[in-house]
Amino acid sequence: MTLPRKYSLIALLSILALLLSACGTSNQSTIATSVAGTVQAQNTQAAAVTSTPAAPPDATETPAALASITPVTTKAPPTAPASGGTQFCTASASFVSETIPDGTITSPGSVFTKIWRIKNTGTCSWDSSWKFIYSSGDLMGGAVSYNFPQPAAPGDTVSVPVVFTAPQDGGSYRGYWKIKSPWGYEFGDSSGNAFWVDIVVGSGTPANSKTETAYGITNVTYDVSYYCTPANQFDTVTAYISSNGPVTAIYSWLQSDGNNKGNNKITFTDASTKSVTRDWHWGIASSRNPRWMQIVITDPSYHEYGQAPMPTLCFQ
Repeated sequence: MTLPRKYSLIALLSILALLLSACGTSNQSTIATSVAGTVQAQNTQAAAVTSTPAAPPDATETPAALASITPVTTKAPPTAPASGGTQFCTASASFVSETIPDGTITSPGSVFTKIWRIKNTGTCSWDSSWKFIYSSGDLMGGAVSYNFPQPAAPGDTVSVPVVFTAPQDGGSYRGYWKIKSPWGYEFGDSSGNAFWVDIVVGSGTPANSKTETAYGITNVTYDVSYYCTPANQFDTVTAYISSNGPVTAIYSWLQSDGNNKGNNKITFTDASTKSVTRDWHWGIASSRNPRWMQIVITDPSYHEYGQAPMPTLCFQ
C-alpha cells in the first residue's frame, strides 16, 4: 500500500526547506530543479496508475495465427448406387443351362431341385455376400433368398441349386428369380430377363391328371459353329432338345436347300435336355443366298422350333 499523493508532496517540500536553510542560496536553484523533476515524475506515474486501462480483446475474435488455417471438412462416404455398377466393378450375368426344363410335369407335392448354370459376365467377383433371390411369380416352397453357393470370378460359371415343392393343385406354375449385389442391385441375364422355374403339376397321363397334360418336347434351341478352308466353309449346328418327362420323340432336320433328314428318334427317361448335331459344308462357288437349318418335332405332337441361320463369313 502507498501514502496518499498530497502527503507525499508535503513531505518532499519539508525536506526541501531544510536543505535550503542548511546549504545557502548558491545551491537553491539546483535543488529546486531536482525537486521539480521528482514531483513531475511522480505526477506522471500517478497519472499512469489512475488512467482507465484499455478494454481487453474481444473473446470472440479469431487470433491472427488461427485465422490463416483453412478448416477441414469430412464428407460421408458416397452411397453405392442401386445400379449395375459402382466405381469399382460392374455386375452382369448370362444364362448357360438348367435342369428341370420348362413345362416339366411333376406330381402334386413332389420335391425337386432346379439348378441354374450362370456365368459371371461382369467385372465383379461374386462371393457369399451376393444373393440369389425370389423376384415374383410362384414361390413353390423355396426360401426368398439364398447366398451364392460358391465364389465366381469374372468369366466363371457357377451352379445355383434351389429346392422346390410342387403345389398340390394341378396346373402350370412359374417363379422368377434374380441375382442381388451387396449394394442392392437386382439383375437377371444379359437380355434383362429373370431366371425362372416352370413346371406343370399333373401325372403325365391325361386320363389321370387334373389338367390335360402329357410328356413331350417343350423346347429346342440352337448353337452354330463353323470353320473355313481356302475353298469351303464347314458348318455344324447343335440342337438342344428338352422334354418335360420320359418320352420318345420323332424329329426331322430341315435345310434351306431342301436337303432334309426325317424320322430321327430321341428318347428321354426323365425331364432333361439332350443335344443332336448336323453338319453342312459348301464351296466358294456356291450361292450366297441365306442358309438355315431347323428342327421339326413330328411325334408325339407336331411342332416347328425356329431356324438356325448359317454364317456366310468365309468368302466375303
